[in-house]
Amino acid sequence: MIVLPLEVDAAPRFVLVHWRAWEVQVPHYDAPSWHLVGSVSGEHSVKVSSALAQVTADGGGARSKTGSLYTLSGAPGHDESAARLWASWQRQHGVVVLRDVSAELRAGRQPRQVRLIRRTAAVEDPASSLRGHRQ
Repeated sequence: MIVLPLEVDAAPRFVLVHWRAWEVQVPHYDAPSWHLVGSVSGEHSVKVSSALAQVTADGGGARSKTGSLYTLSGAPGHDESAARLWASWQRQHGVVVLRDVSAELRAGRQPRQVRLIRRTAAVEDPASSLRGHRQ
């Protein structure tokens, strides 16, 4: 019998290009949260992250509350498909966008820690299942 080692770090990993970071108030979080939105490099898809839990000291990456790891490629930018997904995500979850925190993230500033205060029927963590594919 062959035993394969368990993968220690099985967290989903994404490289985002044409990305931005936003601070928003999500109705079921106890404080404003930071989220990434951008194009996933090499996948022809776009993504909105779950609330960010930690930013790397050099501002080149982040980890979400759900454990996904993000590497940020290049400077913050704009992608039309990502902008459409971001607008849809905002409407779907009733969030209020407070400000663009892309420069703060790049400087290595840490997001506030947030807690879920109310579960929704559809999705517990608003971005965990939202992923758009380019048309």
